[in-house]
Amino acid sequence: MQKDRDFVDFLKSKVSILEIISRKVKLTKTGRDWFGLCPFHSEKSGSFKVDPDTGQYYCFGCGVHGDVISFIMEFEKLTFGESLEYLANMYGIPLPQKSKDVADPKLKIYSALEVIKNWFVKELKEKSGESARKYLESRKISGEFAKKFQLGFAANSKGLLAHLQKEKFFESTLLKTGIFFKNQYKNEITNRFDGRLMFPILDASGKCVGFGGRAIEKTDAAKYINSPETEVFIKSEHLYGYSIAKRNKAKELVLAEGYLDVVSMHQAGFDGAVAPLGTSISETQIRMCWKVSDNPVISLDGDSAGTKASYRWLDKILPIACPGKSFKFARLPQEADPDSLISSGNADSLEDAIKNATTMSQWLWDGAFLLHPSETPEQKAAIIKMVREKAALIQDASIRNLYIHDIKDRERDLLYRKKFTAKGNKINIRPVITVKEKIEKIIVVTLINHPYIIDRVVEHFVGLEFNDNQMRKLKDRVLDCYNNYYMSGNIEKYASSMSELAGSIDDISKDVALHAYFSSKDVSDDEAINEWCTMCDRYSCDHVIIEDLQNAANRMESTFSDGDWQRLKALKKETLLNDVKKRR
Repeated sequence: MQKDRDFVDFLKSKVSILEIISRKVKLTKTGRDWFGLCPFHSEKSGSFKVDPDTGQYYCFGCGVHGDVISFIMEFEKLTFGESLEYLANMYGIPLPQKSKDVADPKLKIYSALEVIKNWFVKELKEKSGESARKYLESRKISGEFAKKFQLGFAANSKGLLAHLQKEKFFESTLLKTGIFFKNQYKNEITNRFDGRLMFPILDASGKCVGFGGRAIEKTDAAKYINSPETEVFIKSEHLYGYSIAKRNKAKELVLAEGYLDVVSMHQAGFDGAVAPLGTSISETQIRMCWKVSDNPVISLDGDSAGTKASYRWLDKILPIACPGKSFKFARLPQEADPDSLISSGNADSLEDAIKNATTMSQWLWDGAFLLHPSETPEQKAAIIKMVREKAALIQDASIRNLYIHDIKDRERDLLYRKKFTAKGNKINIRPVITVKEKIEKIIVVTLINHPYIIDRVVEHFVGLEFNDNQMRKLKDRVLDCYNNYYMSGNIEKYASSMSELAGSIDDISKDVALHAYFSSKDVSDDEAINEWCTMCDRYSCDHVIIEDLQNAANRMESTFSDGDWQRLKALKKETLLNDVKKRR
């Protein structure tokens, strides 16, 4: 113990707090001290002070304070030991050994895993890895992100074994990595991942502790397998992509279901994506999430299994819920997952689902009614009883009492509803779409399917302000095509770009055509433009707001939710603002 304290003191004497913090925060000297914007809360004036003489920092705004080690722990989201290692490596200071004579036996395992990981990465680039590279291309994973996540390929056991033996690793060590197992029939060790695309699993500090492997060829074996638990790998203590999310300083942590979901999400800009190594989550993994984000988002697959799993996670999260720490739950379209949404060009739908994720208290209630029959009073009573029992699991008394009151309020609201639309175990989660949002889709889809009417309506189109995020982005793409190609006279390029855009929204087009026949490519441009102008006029009319207001009020009598209430308030506010404008 004394030896450890001596090393900490020695390390702090060699490390400059000013040098370390100035790499992360822009500092300005004022007198003897240095000041900058606090990295731990949002502020406009610099109240974060660094005193190089005492080796301390202090924020007058939020009160955070400490030494260089606590700064690294908080800023980099590392443990105390990891922070010591981080600083020691930065300054080239060797870490103390527990014993000069006996080395940590785990170090050999970590070393072997690192060599194995690098071998798999190399194999992916070789001729033997061609099938794995083609698979990644088919899943639209770029070389940049394959490299970032150190993806590899397990070609065959013999080459890897020969390499490891050359590196002086004994069979006993290789078996402890979990990559190899003893084949009793052949009396030799075999790589359990042969022929698989390899996903290295890293711990919080970035050390390889295990692997996930995905079968490339059709096989009777499992599509995915993980390393078995070893001395250095306990599945419930790790999250795939966690060290990368921490390094990205992700503002929002998003939990997906699989390896490819995580890689694909990072590639699409969701730099806080991680995944548990299975369909369950542990207390350790929950607390790991809270180290990075106070309110992580759970975004599992949109099928029945994914919805059931995300609701089941409440049993692990609720007991350890604490003030300021929670989770949100994103509802993906049925049968969709993050990777499929991104690869099909629908990243906007994923972004919207995450942005509009349901609070944990709301999901506790909504999920119960989505997953269980609720057609009779007896069924509803059983659901409410189950929800109360889950809330009773919460150990923090203040949060537990608030959940109990919230459930009572929802139960009271349920008594005044005429009907509830959950139907047995069938899960069909559809967001409420306003009349204005429907019209936005009709306006955009019609223009994409009739690209040559744009010259007659572009001024009107530019002035429209859409609510729907996906429609705003499609509008921008249409205008980009118009400005870059149509206006410069390159009509052929304009036509091909708009045709490509139309192909990317085929599903939306089919849905819109059911409500607006003129949006179809088969309708003449003259008819389309007349109906398009009528739709634009309707979009700007007050009665659309009134229609949305009436729909929201009608839902109040049936399945009124927090989202409906917020929408109702927003619509009333918009109506009042329009009245004020008219009086002026």
